[in-house]
Amino acid sequence: MAKFRDIVKKVPFFGKAKTKSGNKAKLGTTITDSDGVTTTLLNPSGKAAKYSAELKNNQRYTNYGAVKKDKNGQAQRLTRKQRAYRAGYLQARKDSAKAYNANNGKGNNSASAF
Repeated sequence: MAKFRDIVKKVPFFGKAKTKSGNKAKLGTTITDSDGVTTTLLNPSGKAAKYSAELKNNQRYTNYGAVKKDKNGQAQRLTRKQRAYRAGYLQARKDSAKAYNANNGKGNNSASAF
């Protein structure tokens, strides 16, 4: 059975990007449980930002933005399957946004979304 721990602290995790209103973009939440273990949970926009950075730099990152290292201390590179998954995830987000805009008459691409 899994052991459930109480969440002691929740802190929003912000990225460098700004929203349209000029505020920092919230990418997720950093939580600390009763055992003192800190974990960062990303929301969908945070996951997309992470995947975009990984594809751009061909390196794997942790949820809080540090480069993942292998057992020799070298930065981990993306495999072809990992690159394909991340590119597909980002493309699906774009397709979903286009479909939403087409159905709701929003944006410049609403008439020519497909």
